[in-house]
Amino acid sequence: MKNWSLYRMALRCLPASGKINATDFTEDAAATVEKILKNHRCLGASLALFDDRGVTGYLAYGIAHPSGWPVDPATVFRAASVSKLVTGLGIMKLREMGRIDLDTEIGEYLPSPLAGRLPKTRAITLRSLMTHTAGIRDSEGYNSGIARGASLSEILSDQRVWEGTPGTWEYSNLGAGLAGAVLEAATGENFESLMQETVFIPLGVAATYYPQKVKGDLADAIRILPRAKTPNFNAAERRARPLFEAVEDPEKHYNLAHGALCVSAMALSKLGMAAMEPGFLTRESLEEMRKIAVPFGARARNLSQGLFTFVLREPKISKHLIYGHQGMAYGAVHGLFFDPEKRRGMALLTTGASEARRGVLADMNHDMLRLFFSQEAQNGSGR
Repeated sequence: MKNWSLYRMALRCLPASGKINATDFTEDAAATVEKILKNHRCLGASLALFDDRGVTGYLAYGIAHPSGWPVDPATVFRAASVSKLVTGLGIMKLREMGRIDLDTEIGEYLPSPLAGRLPKTRAITLRSLMTHTAGIRDSEGYNSGIARGASLSEILSDQRVWEGTPGTWEYSNLGAGLAGAVLEAATGENFESLMQETVFIPLGVAATYYPQKVKGDLADAIRILPRAKTPNFNAAERRARPLFEAVEDPEKHYNLAHGALCVSAMALSKLGMAAMEPGFLTRESLEEMRKIAVPFGARARNLSQGLFTFVLREPKISKHLIYGHQGMAYGAVHGLFFDPEKRRGMALLTTGASEARRGVLADMNHDMLRLFFSQEAQNGSGR
């Protein structure tokens, strides 16, 4: 979409409906959230607020499926690019354990067929992949390759994916997926098992990168404008696909780390707490994740990039820096954001909503952040 003003005008012509169910919200705060969701024509949403001790409020809204099945606290969503922040937690934990290094060239970890596909003129490290500065571009070669299930070697052989400029910020799903493949090669474990053992089980989080492994209800994702007749992410169809993931295979598992995480908002809030407060990771590791590596530039003057972490500087929202990650795919809009200074955060997952944005941050995420991270909210009126 090139003209978001026209999109917003068309959005107002769509009906707004949905039933809200809030716990530990003030009546005013719940009403304001409901207004935001309806303004952005959200079909369904699961929202958890958290601090350094746990969840402080939960709200469910609307439907998880076109059939009308409602969202509830156990509803699981495909979290899209919020997955990158969670992958970052895993990478930093493995670094603390001495199992990987952020600044070693990834060719030293990858098997020779893959290492041979890397350009000899540049040094690619996990750090450059995590900061989107490796000069990797999500070209048509990548998009068509991932659609047909091509091997990672085949995708990396397409020179179009290397057309970016090393050292400059260019957001890349392929680069993030490649980071997951590097973890498999470096540890000898498949990515799913590695994240379960390193992150999810220690934190007591129910999450997976495979829809087939989701226990309970997995939400669809539906594009609201133009309105799709069927889900763009069809949970039932995804769960019915064969599952082959038992062994380490970087050639096939490059399509997980960037956006495949399946998680509920309640579970995502635990991951947000792990990213906000020392405990799971050391303070030094958290500070390194949040350190600005490169600005987004003209695409979004209010955002900069840390290690798989967005750094938001937006006075209209908060006087503090806010950290986290946005996710947008198949029509769904998600966000995991937190303010370490005030020790508060939000985990938002949706079935589908307005994809309008100014720069990078979706309008809906902007409105939610302003509601929960503004000075008024920090003074207590946001809950």
